[in-house]
Amino acid sequence: MAIFAAEIIGREVVDSHLERLGELKDVVFDTPTGSIVALRVEIERDLDASKLPWNVVDGFVQIPVEDINRVAAKIHLKR
Repeated sequence: MAIFAAEIIGREVVDSHLERLGELKDVVFDTPTGSIVALRVEIERDLDASKLPWNVVDGFVQIPVEDINRVAAKIHLKR
């Protein structure tokens, strides 16, 4: 089943302990295949992005799809 980016933008992103990481702001696609390769998340103000295991790109934490556990009412990460 395909999930369209517009349907998930704005959803809360939580870690494996259900702690809020931030809000989904954008989806990164692989242009040749059309596959989603990463999510761009605006993290909570009290979190230090430099201590997270992901890269910061244009002010957003970029989380590869391999680190996503499931997408439901919230986006759940594996870590």
